[in-house]
Amino acid sequence: MLHLFGKEFKNPRKNIDKLNIENKNEIEGLKVTIQAPDLCYRYIARIVKNVKIGPSPDWMKRRLKACGVRSINNIVDITNYVMLEMGQPMHAFDINSIEGKHITVRRAKNGEKITTLDEQERKLDENNLVIADDKKAVAIAGVMGGLNSEIEKDTKTVVFESAVFNGGSVRKTAKKVGLRTESSSRFEKGLSSENALRAINRAVELVELIGAGEVVDGKIDVYPTKQKISKIKLEAEKINSLLGTNLSKKEMISILEKLEIRVENDIAITPYFRMDLESLADIAEEVLRFYGYDKLETTLIKAYTTLGIRNKEQIIEKKIREVLVNNGFSEIYTYGFVSEKDLEKSNIKKEVAQKSITIMNPLSDEYKLMRPTTIPSMLQILALNANRKNQNVKLFDISRNYKNINNEVEKGEVPLQENILTIGMYGNDTDFYTLKGFVENVLETVNVNRYEIQKEIENESYHPGRCANLKVGTDVIATIGEVHPEVLINYDIGKRTYLAEINLTKVVKYSRENKKYVEVPKFPAVERDIAIIVDEKIEVGQIEKTIIKKSKKWLEEAKLFDIYRDEKIGNNKKSVAYSLIFRDKNKTLSDEEINTIMDNIITELEKTLGAALRK
Repeated sequence: MLHLFGKEFKNPRKNIDKLNIENKNEIEGLKVTIQAPDLCYRYIARIVKNVKIGPSPDWMKRRLKACGVRSINNIVDITNYVMLEMGQPMHAFDINSIEGKHITVRRAKNGEKITTLDEQERKLDENNLVIADDKKAVAIAGVMGGLNSEIEKDTKTVVFESAVFNGGSVRKTAKKVGLRTESSSRFEKGLSSENALRAINRAVELVELIGAGEVVDGKIDVYPTKQKISKIKLEAEKINSLLGTNLSKKEMISILEKLEIRVENDIAITPYFRMDLESLADIAEEVLRFYGYDKLETTLIKAYTTLGIRNKEQIIEKKIREVLVNNGFSEIYTYGFVSEKDLEKSNIKKEVAQKSITIMNPLSDEYKLMRPTTIPSMLQILALNANRKNQNVKLFDISRNYKNINNEVEKGEVPLQENILTIGMYGNDTDFYTLKGFVENVLETVNVNRYEIQKEIENESYHPGRCANLKVGTDVIATIGEVHPEVLINYDIGKRTYLAEINLTKVVKYSRENKKYVEVPKFPAVERDIAIIVDEKIEVGQIEKTIIKKSKKWLEEAKLFDIYRDEKIGNNKKSVAYSLIFRDKNKTLSDEEINTIMDNIITELEKTLGAALRK
């Protein structure tokens, strides 16, 4: 008899543990065969005849209701009662519904169908386990019984089933058929094969107790895979060393015996229902649970430790979060999954979408693909905010995209994963240049200053005239722009919206860890303005490159301050004006030197870009 906290524990198994029911190959013409012993470890059947189907006694109804289980009839209620009391799911069949009176535990056939007790048709495959008769499946093993073997009001002979199935198999089957039950949730965690016999004996005991029928002597017990009982050497010194306690072996044995863990010759023999106890560490944990965590003394770690520090990528992410939050942005977290519909709504190019990775067991069709781009994820959140009438929204997300380059996934390799900072915003006083300013602020914060800005017209997620790439050499480190009007319609966002995708994986590569400081200039700067007329198609970036190329080392800053269009200038023409600042750190520049540089700049602009000096 167990004594926990000095009080007697009333064991509901005390009577049925003593029962020794005769094994039989056949009872009332019923036979049992297990064709998949790797998925079904034990199957026990007992028969009750002259059954009287009716309501359960009030005490049983009350207890089931207290556990959240609805009373159905006395036979079904007994199976639920035993499941709650002993942790072993059970099932009851009408023997007349079993063709040939032969129960077979087998793998389902591909495409095999069964209508379960909830009146839903389920389609199975060869990875699913079923309970079947000679012609059909009568239950999905460990999940739910079939409607074709349901206990009816006129049922006279009942077969009680108590079986143990492979937990992983039950979990996968329940997920495939979209049906997770009280039964499957228990099998998934792994059950004791030894408990199956006690449970079925308890069930027939309850049948006799409430007068629901006559129990037939004997049982059919097919037990191909015996349960192993763990035997662990009890080493008191190691346990004390592990726990930081000073318990005697006698104290440990006293605690273990209260948990039905027998100790014989310093060997701890675990009970059949504690399949989780496999090593000395497990035994130590049981000792400590009852000894009391609160009794452990607080001590400092005696081993040498190292100081944990952030790596370069983590430092950069931290700086970016700080600068964006300080500028009024809110951080969001998005799933790495998207659907094909999401990619279509976002106008993602076919060659990009084809790099998506299809998930073998998606949560739903909405999460079927690993996203190749973060654009759909950000647009979904922006659309949600727009629909909630939020007028000004500034969001950012640091997460990954996944691309299957050259079919690495099919070859068993890891796909390309890039860390992406996605910025999304809309609202009053928000335009392309506002977004550009925030992106430049982010890059300046992490010391990425040398990049070119080039017009982008091929990315169909963005407005073709309001999108640009930021490049370092041939690497595109960021794409910024206004969202394409078609995409805004697809997401029902009724206002201009702006996105930026910053590839942090590449930004980390080009980020300089230390800033370079220069001394305060000793010599004055010289400022000159220049205004030129060029074709509309000429980008200001091309003009800036030319100016820098011909300015030697003296150009300190080239600041665009005006773009002017007028019929007097000419059709498809524009005037572009720059303020140029020159300085030499070793001397004061003369007018002759500056004039020479300006002449060189103007000559090169005329030669390469067809520019004309505006007078």
